[in-house]
Amino acid sequence: MFGLFGKKRFEPSVTPEDKDWVETNIAWLIETFGMEHIRKQPFIMPTVDNFPYTDLNDPAQFQQLFEQLCKYWDLDPNSIEIKFFDDIISKQWTTWVPQGEINEPLGQYSQVYTTDEKRFKIQLAKSNLAKPLLLIAIISHELAHVKLLGWNYINQNDADMEPFTDLSSIFFGFGVIVANTVQTSDFLWLNRSGYLPNQVVSYANALICYISGYDAKHYSSILNGNTSDLFKNDFAFLFSSNDTLLTKDKVEFLENSFLLRRKISEGFEKRDFESVIQVSDELGELNPKDVSVYNFKGYALLQTKRYTEAIEQFTKAIDIHPYWDQPYNNRGYCKLQLDDLENAYFDLQHSFEMNPESSYSWRNLGAYFLKSDQPDKALEHFEHAEKIDPTTELINFYLGKTHLKIGNKELAHQYLEKSKLKDEFNDSMFE
Repeated sequence: MFGLFGKKRFEPSVTPEDKDWVETNIAWLIETFGMEHIRKQPFIMPTVDNFPYTDLNDPAQFQQLFEQLCKYWDLDPNSIEIKFFDDIISKQWTTWVPQGEINEPLGQYSQVYTTDEKRFKIQLAKSNLAKPLLLIAIISHELAHVKLLGWNYINQNDADMEPFTDLSSIFFGFGVIVANTVQTSDFLWLNRSGYLPNQVVSYANALICYISGYDAKHYSSILNGNTSDLFKNDFAFLFSSNDTLLTKDKVEFLENSFLLRRKISEGFEKRDFESVIQVSDELGELNPKDVSVYNFKGYALLQTKRYTEAIEQFTKAIDIHPYWDQPYNNRGYCKLQLDDLENAYFDLQHSFEMNPESSYSWRNLGAYFLKSDQPDKALEHFEHAEKIDPTTELINFYLGKTHLKIGNKELAHQYLEKSKLKDEFNDSMFE
């Protein structure tokens, strides 16, 4: 395979820093999303069989492609709105809305809410409907934004947000398509250069192929001149040296961690908090330095109103990662329930300063002001939390209780009824 059994010594095409960046982030992606799809199909092939579309200017064909791409990402197309622009100079807009209501375009990717729904908007150049491969690469990148930013896996302000989004597209199967469009640009709006360079795309593809166990020859023949030779070299390096963070044992470890995290997620969905606590302990045995373990367990304890035990877990998380806002926010909320108002405020304010865009930062500070008999300040914070995200847990309950305290009985009734209809679970002591 690529002459691997000769005496030639291969070197990776990337710098040591880029190699580490690719491997560390793919490790995170495996632990977060698993790699079942990689074992089944490491690359989505740009073939007519996979993409049998003859005219993407036809709304029906575009809709079919869009829904197909959403399926690869496990995303609901009903929650995403596509807008096309015709003229970059005049910004005259043509709107096609695959599903849902029309909203004003706010950029290539944005996130908005309609009452209780989280919705996402993607903006595309209409001219790219004539460039199917480029269009697929661009939509894939924007769907990665929906997946990662929309569900708070990463932050919009992260320095490497865009390169990491490209890497995620490769991880989710679009590596060949990304590689074959990596040098394509379309004036100012859409540009496939500038996120990941050829060498990094090549090494990421080679690494995906290496950990999947698939035959690299099949994929190298489909890659264009941008990355084909680089890919062959990088795969040969990995195959001959096994010099990577993602060894067989490491990948197995990450997959086991993913499976335990999935059990924890399912436990929260079913409100089976004892199961969450048990599985968190298993995950802690697998990796005692995993800060999320203590946050998971602490949050399950919080939900069962074992606030003192929960505080112990959040403190462990803070000791490991003192610059993560969530454990501070959760610990402050627990202290609030125990009437330790001064220390509660310290934690909640500290969390807020680290992440002022979090609806939970606003909600929990609102809970502090409500508990401190400052209902006007509480209302201001709850309303801002609702504006950021109307699906924030207990926001209707807290708004109802605050309006009731202020004397707005009609609004209080509306919010409390809404809380009841949404089957919100009250984990607080403001009952």
